[in-house]
Amino acid sequence: MTNDILQSDIDLARKLLDGRRPSDEIVAALSYRGIDRHRAAQLVADLQAGRPVEPDRPISVNLPSRTSEDPAPAAEKQSGKSTQTDLAGERGASRSTHRKANAFPWFTMIALAAAAVCVLAFVLLRRKSHSNVSVNQSASPASDQSMTESARSKQPTPGHGLDAKAISVEVEPEGLRLCGNPVARENFLPLIFKTLGAPTRTNQVEKADQVVYAYDSCGLLVYAPKNSGHCSIVLDFDGSDGAAGTKNAFIGTFKINKQAVRPNTDAASLGSIKELGLQAPKSASGIFHAQYGAVELVFGYLKTRERLSLIEIDFK
Repeated sequence: MTNDILQSDIDLARKLLDGRRPSDEIVAALSYRGIDRHRAAQLVADLQAGRPVEPDRPISVNLPSRTSEDPAPAAEKQSGKSTQTDLAGERGASRSTHRKANAFPWFTMIALAAAAVCVLAFVLLRRKSHSNVSVNQSASPASDQSMTESARSKQPTPGHGLDAKAISVEVEPEGLRLCGNPVARENFLPLIFKTLGAPTRTNQVEKADQVVYAYDSCGLLVYAPKNSGHCSIVLDFDGSDGAAGTKNAFIGTFKINKQAVRPNTDAASLGSIKELGLQAPKSASGIFHAQYGAVELVFGYLKTRERLSLIEIDFK
């Protein structure tokens, strides 16, 4: 998340305005994405007034080019170095010629020895390869089948931790399970990396003192504190992209005490889960809070209360 206004923030505000959503709800939705509330209100006012709105851009700094130095001294130095190099080369050539005239032909002897070793190695390898071929030809078909089955058993299971549809997130009274593995604050990041593998990208959230690991192919975000703070997992059902979203929507399974919650689960159906204790938003922001077991849950109905946009699971 960042306080800068991105193009995705402007697109979201326009969609909500086109859907005739109240201004305070749009401001709340933009604030949830990390934009200052005053800037969010100004953005909504500008869009309602029909004024052009542009996303924030990074400040570029143009540094002056280095001034060229006087080439004359460099040329003189180069000329001096060239003269010294020529003299050194002549002396070195003279010494080398003198040494070659008196040196024993070690190079020739080493080359001949190396050639003899290569020929011997070639002969030995040829004999060994012929022996292996004869052994393999005499092996039984049962042995070949056994070796094939053993090789197949050593291969990793395809799609481990990468199949978006196979990802399951389950909230239970005892805690959270990711793909059947219990997740706690103590093993938060190691367990996620072990289960899902390396993230697609990593975003730095300076103001929140957090690091965001985005799994774009899975529709899942992981928030981890740099020093201290709470850890979070966000399921993005919209695939909103940007710093606060993923490129693809979450299509895995999410359950609360064995009861499935899907993108089309409306707010009324969610409130019928008694053990969840859903708290309705105090404003028209569409953000619902709940406490279940050791985790806190946030349900975001950013566009309509008939469809979920995201689910956030917080570890305090």
